[in-house]
Amino acid sequence: MKRPKDLPKLSLHFQSVPGRRTIRMRGSAGAWILLAVVLLALVAALAVWGPGRGSREQVKQDTSAAQATSLDDAMDELEVLGTLLNQARDNGQDVQTLIDRVDAVIQDHPDLAAAHTQRGLILMFAGRGDESLLAFEASLKSDPRQPKVQSLAGGVAMQLKRYEDARHHFEQAVSIEPGNGKHAIGLAMAQLNLGEEDQAVQTLLSAIRRDDGLHQAYMTLSDIYAMQNKTGLALSQIERAIELAPEDESGLLVAYTRKRAGLLRRDNKPGESLAALTALPPSAQLEPAVMLDTATSWMMLGKPAMAAEVYERALKLDPSNDLAAAQAARWRIKAGDPDIARKHIETLHRINPRYSDLEELDRALREVNQTTTP
Repeated sequence: MKRPKDLPKLSLHFQSVPGRRTIRMRGSAGAWILLAVVLLALVAALAVWGPGRGSREQVKQDTSAAQATSLDDAMDELEVLGTLLNQARDNGQDVQTLIDRVDAVIQDHPDLAAAHTQRGLILMFAGRGDESLLAFEASLKSDPRQPKVQSLAGGVAMQLKRYEDARHHFEQAVSIEPGNGKHAIGLAMAQLNLGEEDQAVQTLLSAIRRDDGLHQAYMTLSDIYAMQNKTGLALSQIERAIELAPEDESGLLVAYTRKRAGLLRRDNKPGESLAALTALPPSAQLEPAVMLDTATSWMMLGKPAMAAEVYERALKLDPSNDLAAAQAARWRIKAGDPDIARKHIETLHRINPRYSDLEELDRALREVNQTTTP
């Protein structure tokens, strides 16, 4: 899925009371990233079609001519607010004015689902999760047969750790729009957080039967099987996810490959893990998490010096990379190469004398020198 340039960025944490308490997402990073992707896809759909735009004619059928004109003005205002929300995101502007304007629409049209949906979107991107959820639920009270709004409500409820509410909203979305696998993925994640692993598996398998190209479902199944220590099944699912992942989504490829490499190491196949990681594009191989995975694979093969070389290549490309200098030193100490390790530590002292692990590395080097001095 490509993210439209004018799509508001998704906040990965909410404040239930602005300025007081931050509610951070819990669980595996991959699962929460997947939730963000699902929510972005739903918001993208609303950005393209507009919240409730399809209901304009339906509502007008039950109104007088004067009321219909008023409704047209209200819907036009909501579309303007959507554009202004994008601009506020781009410029880092406060959205309180937008909230005031959408509240004015709601005051004139309290049963207009699209107005409540727009309010929910504004509040969601302002990080005001509880209020956002209330707005989406108000929209659904006016018109419950909105699958994308049901899923948005479910996603916000997930971030607020209200998993039963999330399950309810995702179940409604699946029942209304069963062909959209993204709703099923959200439902499965809610079920997992409620300890319903078997139900989550069945939800995902059902989604795959409807759409075999749903790579996110295979990734989530892989996570579930990994939690159940079914490594072989977990590997087969993540490999299928890699096959299906969009070619232009490099971040997904890296995330899925790292998952596969981790499962291979768990299955005591560090050589295959290394092969998977080194097949990534050169730029991806320099990402800190990928370098750590690669170094760990080399260590499992009994070659800590090769693990050090992973970071030495990065340091050569960027001499100011303090993480690379520190890790190169750490792995050279493990490899029994104190002279090379000392050079890396001297580099680290020069580029970042306040590096958090510098004292530990100095101490480790002294201990190695003491044990090797006759």
